[in-house]
Amino acid sequence: MKKISKFINNNLAFLTLLLVCGLCALFITAGTVTNGGFITLDGNDADIKPYTEEFIENANDALYRIMNEDAPTDEIVSAVFDEPAGQGFSTTIEDILNRRLPDGNNDNGRGWQCSKYTAYLATGRKDYSNTHPDYGPVNGKDVAAWLVRNYGFKYIDQPVEGAIGSGGFNTTYGHTAMYLYSTGTNTAMVNDANYVPLKVSTHSMNIEGWVWVVPSTYNPTPIPTPSPTPTPVSVDEYVVKKGDTLGQIVKDLHWCDGCKLFGDDGYTQKLAEYNGIKNRGLIYPNQKIKRL
Repeated sequence: MKKISKFINNNLAFLTLLLVCGLCALFITAGTVTNGGFITLDGNDADIKPYTEEFIENANDALYRIMNEDAPTDEIVSAVFDEPAGQGFSTTIEDILNRRLPDGNNDNGRGWQCSKYTAYLATGRKDYSNTHPDYGPVNGKDVAAWLVRNYGFKYIDQPVEGAIGSGGFNTTYGHTAMYLYSTGTNTAMVNDANYVPLKVSTHSMNIEGWVWVVPSTYNPTPIPTPSPTPTPVSVDEYVVKKGDTLGQIVKDLHWCDGCKLFGDDGYTQKLAEYNGIKNRGLIYPNQKIKRL
């Protein structure tokens, strides 16, 4: 008896499974389908108690929710969660990047759908539904427009680090993510959630056809305009000023640019001789120097 008891205790799960399988096989082979769709041994309708029916109904409702088939519609969410930002809301690209959470974060077990996570990155708010704590304010494809409508964000043509994007407009729910950097023509490294179920993740993704928004405070740093190279002043006669030297005049007026025969110093000497200057190191204010 001790051996039998020990065997049953050690194999209880297996024996239970075997019993259930045996009962199922019995009903399938010997049972009869009733008008109500149940299988019984005598062919009569099953007598289901009200509390059993309630349990089945609740189980079906739970399965329906798990399959995400009762996700809130845009109309329902808009009526509850569309809140104008008012005068008090302000954020920056730097604020968005600083809210980024480490990969694997699941909000202490509450979970992150993509729209909940990017709405949190953009606004700092993460709670939108008591019934479904992992849900965001709208479907992923509508997050960018929701931020423009309610929080004063603005669209940009090309995404920048920290921009929030929405895509998948030809699907039911779409997707949303924060842009980090480009990895190809239509791909980018992004930070979002639900890539790993209900957790934060960083990965490369196709962003073709996405729209991108940034806070209204964002202004790109203008590209500095290079200063044009000044065009050399070309004159044939120069009036000496106090402190001038003949060599500096030649250099400043580019009179010897490209001299091939005698160079700057040789040109200066020839210039002195041409202008009747006996000592090229001695010139006077208001003296006129003519170019060779």
